[in-house]
Formats: sequence, C-alpha cells, structure tokens
Amino acid sequence: MRITTKLDPNSWPHAAAAHKVLLALAKAGGEGRFVGGCVRDGLLGRPVRDLDIATNMAPEAVIAALAAADLKSVPTGIKHGTITAIADHVGFEVTTLRHDVETDGRHAVVAFTDDWQQDAARRDLTMNALFCDADGHLYDYFDGFADLQAGRVRFVGDPAQRMDEDYLRILRFFRFHADYATGPFDPAAIAAATARRGELKRLSGERLRQETLKLLTARRGVEVWGDMLRRDFAESYLPWATTQDRLIKVAALEVELGITPDPVRRLASLTVTGSGSAIAETLKLSNAERDRLTMATGARPDFNVSDAHLVRRQIYDLGNARALDLLLMDWGATEPDSDWRCAFDIIQSWPRPNFPLAGRDLIALGLTAGLDLGARLAEIEAWWIAGDFAADREACIDRARNLLAS
Repeated sequence: MRITTKLDPNSWPHAAAAHKVLLALAKAGGEGRFVGGCVRDGLLGRPVRDLDIATNMAPEAVIAALAAADLKSVPTGIKHGTITAIADHVGFEVTTLRHDVETDGRHAVVAFTDDWQQDAARRDLTMNALFCDADGHLYDYFDGFADLQAGRVRFVGDPAQRMDEDYLRILRFFRFHADYATGPFDPAAIAAATARRGELKRLSGERLRQETLKLLTARRGVEVWGDMLRRDFAESYLPWATTQDRLIKVAALEVELGITPDPVRRLASLTVTGSGSAIAETLKLSNAERDRLTMATGARPDFNVSDAHLVRRQIYDLGNARALDLLLMDWGATEPDSDWRCAFDIIQSWPRPNFPLAGRDLIALGLTAGLDLGARLAEIEAWWIAGDFAADREACIDRARNLLAS
C-alpha cells in the first residue's frame, strides 16, 4: 500500500536516464517502480548506487515498450523476467513482477504476475519489499519502512518458509543484519536459520562467494561473523575460516589507516594456515582471488619491517597489493609499531618498479641467447636490487657492459 513517506529519486545517480525507462513503460500502458537497494539506501540517506526497476508488464511487453521509445534492451535474465534497459549508456535491470511456483532451496520456478503485493510477498526481507514510483511515493506492503527505521532485519512472512525457498537467504539474513540492524537478531529468523545452517553446504560456490565477501565488508561484518562462528554457521560451510582475532585486528587497521575494507584480505585473515586452496575451491573464487588468498595463507615468514630496503624488496617480490595484505595480517607480530607504520607509508608511496633491462638488451651488447643469458640478466637484476632499485636503465646497461667485458 502507498504510505505518506516520500523519496526524491531525482537526486539519485542516473535519475534522468532511469526516468526515460519508467516513461517508456508508462507510455505502453504499464508501470515501473524502483525496488531494492536504491529505495532502502535512499530512505536511510546512504549513497544510492544501482537503480533496479520492477514492472507489471511481461518481459516481451517491456522489450516492445523500450523499442518504441528508441531504448535498447538486453534479455539478460528473461527466463526469470529480467531485461536490461539501456538509456543514456546506463543499464537498468527491469524485472517483471512474479511469484514462486516451485522452490527447492536452491532454485525457483516463477510465474509472472501484475500484482505488486504478490511480488512483495515472495521477497526475502521486509526492507527489500519496498517500492518507490517515479514521483517518490513509497509502497510498503509488509512494514518494511518501520523495520528499516528501527534497524530491524525481518523476513516477509514465515522466516522458515522464506529460507526453505532459498537457503542462500540464511547468509543474506546475516549480511543484511550486519549492514542494517542496530539491535539483536530477530528471534524467529535466527531460530529458523539455526535449524537450517547445514543446508548452506548445498549451495553453489558462486552464490556462497558473493554473500560471504559482502558480509565480511559490511558495517558490522566482523561482529556478525563472530556471532556466526559462535553459532556454528561459518563452520558449516567454511570450516577453515575460524581465526577471528586476526580479522578483528585487520579490520581495525583498515579503519585506522583509512584503507577501503577488502573482502579477500579479510577472508585471508580468518583462514587457517595452508587452507587457502580449499576455501578458494569452496567459494569458486576467481584465479586472482585464489592466488592472493593462497599466498597470504601459505606457510611463510612474517612480513619484515625492520629495514626500509627490505620493505621495498618485499614489495618488488609481491607487488604493492599483496605486500599490504601481509603487512596488515602480520602487524604487531614483531618490531615496534612505528616500524609497521613506516612500512605502510612505503607501500602506499612507492610503486613497485619494473627491472629496466630485458634479454634483448644483453643480446644487443653481444651476448648470445642461451642459458647464460638468463644467468647474466639475473646477476644484473640482483645488483640493481642490492642498490635499492636506484639505478636507471642507462646505469644498468653500463653494468651489463662492464660485466660482459670482464
């Protein structure tokens, strides 16, 4: 039902482009309303990012309406009613109202509808069942606005039924609690989640990855992950991610040093030594994420901050991003705090350099290609590193020329 509270969608990013999409739907006899994060964050005064739209028009009608308005459409998820509308080079997901016909805890078979309340009833949380029209009028069918104001994360209807429809909603409950709640867990929701925590193992790694990484960087993500550890939720699908003390330290350092919270770093700080590969496989991390996680969690010496040259040497070996990971994870293990802060400043201000020579430079000086070429190049690189990376290309070529002459 429509309530008196209003929003100002015109203040949101790409609002003008979004209104072109809404106008196209209206001209075709349908209606579009903003839904999801933009409504939720707009009500809380938080930055609004993606503008998602729900509509009472069937997907084929949406495509026709967009075409009539000279707007491009991409059938990104047409089986589930989602069309991506392109206006002013910005994409907006437009999803037809729907209701679940069949669910098994992992997938849903849906049917389309034109009933806004029926669509709201199939959503997970009351704060995610809020709609806002082009003029900013708010539509609230399950007291989501009151829950949002109170910092209460509550399911639409019966929490057990919502979770049985999709077990990922167990993790989403924790993630939204970490981002939006100001008080304790909703009793009915935490009871239903506890009874179903073992079902998390049935979910695909890709879906687990998305919610886990978002949870770890949520506003109260560290605190909520601790609650999940104590209640055996984390162990039910990530039995290797149990070292919360280091997570607390890393998260505190990110805040203190003004670093953007990083989900892979936070995941690594939770992880038992040597288990990075197992976690990467379970969560289906990307190759880059996997390599970063296994490097940070493998058997290794602590990051050395005792000498500025050694810090730069480690940056050269690891790269700035990975060096920062190890610095934050190992912070305080050795050396005074001032040394760690000095190392942090070096990582932030000294970009990893590239060795200025290549094999072709030695060939140009008369060295024949072969095993000796690599050995000579490595020898010059070691000299360059020992000189704290100060020598430029010309100095390195002089070094090579003298080395070959001798």
